[in-house]
Amino acid sequence: MDTIRESNRRIRICRRHGLVERRGLYLHHHEIHAMFDELIHRPWGSVRWNPAVDLHEDNDRFTIEVDLPGLQGDEIRVLVGGKTVAIEGQRQLRKCDEDTSHLCERPDGHFARVFEFDGEIDEGKIENHWQDGVLTVMVPKRK
Repeated sequence: MDTIRESNRRIRICRRHGLVERRGLYLHHHEIHAMFDELIHRPWGSVRWNPAVDLHEDNDRFTIEVDLPGLQGDEIRVLVGGKTVAIEGQRQLRKCDEDTSHLCERPDGHFARVFEFDGEIDEGKIENHWQDGVLTVMVPKRK
């Protein structure tokens, strides 16, 4: 089992052999957990935007996929140091006008997602690419 730590939470990666996944229940639980986590950790008075992330692992690497609609590749930074990969940037949207806007739900502003890997990663071989508003970062495991 490999362990990755993101922000203040630990994300454990484990294999389930012979178990049936209860996907619907898991998704509902995940949404509730995310809402409480955001409420507890959000600094009062500031907007915090956390883009959705998928994290996958195979024998050779971890793959991080980040949904970043409305951004260009040059507005995003991928920072690497030691066992840590950080993805940050800023999204500026048109401001909502109280007189003409009926609904304004899309978050903007600065975002940062930080992943700390317990296992060794090969910093010099990290690759990323940008396509259709999705950033994919490939983090090779050190051999």
